[in-house]
Amino acid sequence: MSLLFPDRLSLYLTPERIQGVKTVGWGQHAVEVRQRDAKVQGADNWQDLVRVANEMAQQTQTRRLHIVLSDQLARYATFPWRADLRNAAEDLAMARLQFDDLYGTHASADWHFGFSAERPGQQRLSVAIPRSLFALLQGNLGQPQLRVQSVKTAFCATLQTHRKQLADSGWLVNLEDGRLTLGSWSQKTWNWIYSVHAEPSNPQELLSRIRQEIQLSSTSLRADQPLPIYLHAPAFEQLPFGRLEGVCFIPLKTRDREAGPQYAFALMGALA
Repeated sequence: MSLLFPDRLSLYLTPERIQGVKTVGWGQHAVEVRQRDAKVQGADNWQDLVRVANEMAQQTQTRRLHIVLSDQLARYATFPWRADLRNAAEDLAMARLQFDDLYGTHASADWHFGFSAERPGQQRLSVAIPRSLFALLQGNLGQPQLRVQSVKTAFCATLQTHRKQLADSGWLVNLEDGRLTLGSWSQKTWNWIYSVHAEPSNPQELLSRIRQEIQLSSTSLRADQPLPIYLHAPAFEQLPFGRLEGVCFIPLKTRDREAGPQYAFALMGALA
């Protein structure tokens, strides 16, 4: 292990399994790939996920962890800019009210909130993950020898990985196993985000679902001004993708081809 570039274990947590990639050296090359079943037993019962994550860290002999949570474990909303919100505490209070409006009175008490880092005056994303899970990750999964270096959700990790490729306006579509998340922005302010259960079996089914979500967002499509949609769908990136009038699809490819087609491995570039 290099002291300058220590080994890292990147874990992708879903309610049903954990995928892990151990990387080493300056280029963070993948040297070990693992996948284990791990079930979420119920609300706030993360015991099996934590047990498997700890075992994978021990098996790979790695002490530094980077975590990506499936969007199945997250909730998203656009967060409007308001000049009367004076600090982070007031931002959080407003995000909780917004969350309660969507999911029920006091629902926000069980969630930990974060925000994207847009400039003042721009609408942001608010991201919520279960509070009890965040506490375990913040506490290094209960193991003092481990260090959880970062925690991201899948959509945010994909956004960070490919940020340099994105134009000032567009859409980002992120497909996981069983989850589709779509977000749109213009001039670097977030307009809309939606995450939904989806299991398309081929590119045409995914295209049909994207068309449906565009319509639900009340976005108009014009043939003379194609809407750029950045598509991150590792399961389909080797297959031909269809066309949609008024849309220019821009595929976002897996960075490390040797790591395989699994979704977690496509996120490796987000874990720096």
